[in-house]
Amino acid sequence: MKGKEESQCVGIIGPTNVTLMEQMAGLPSGTLEAAAAEIGVFLAHQSLAMVCVPVKGVPLWVLESYKRAGGKDALALWPTASSVAETSQAQSRGRPELAHRVRHDLTWGEEPFELARISDCLVAIGLSCGTMIEMVATKWIKNTPLLAVSSLMTGIPAEITAELDLKFCDGVDTLKEMISRTLADLETNRGTP
Repeated sequence: MKGKEESQCVGIIGPTNVTLMEQMAGLPSGTLEAAAAEIGVFLAHQSLAMVCVPVKGVPLWVLESYKRAGGKDALALWPTASSVAETSQAQSRGRPELAHRVRHDLTWGEEPFELARISDCLVAIGLSCGTMIEMVATKWIKNTPLLAVSSLMTGIPAEITAELDLKFCDGVDTLKEMISRTLADLETNRGTP
């Protein structure tokens, strides 16, 4: 996704079943949507690329706000079902066409690993089963840095965090600072053997 002149790419992960996840985390309704919208605007204003699976919920909200804010480099991963049983009902309501490019060449099983491969860092806004799968895939795919807002989830088991390059932020403003710092560190270290 990135050539020499292209911007760094931030992968966006988070729940699609937002109502349930906000209830489970004890968050007021609308908390994840507000955080997602703020991050989408931030990515656009920083001229960063983004990648997500815009089925619904957090990833779709980030993509929508990114586009409204003038973001110019969004990639939608739009997995295909390997069988009828794997077809997601939610997928029929997604909006991959909002992205500048769409990839249809992945299955749902391949998506978490490709998301980790494409992304310079992954940002978790909330937590769900799918979000956890995408986080864990980074262990095997270049140990992609993960940034998560601790106030938007109940926690991640220590047995999982021990094997990931995971940094917790206390809020969305801290997350924005951490995205900038993480990408700057990656850029600085690219030339280091």
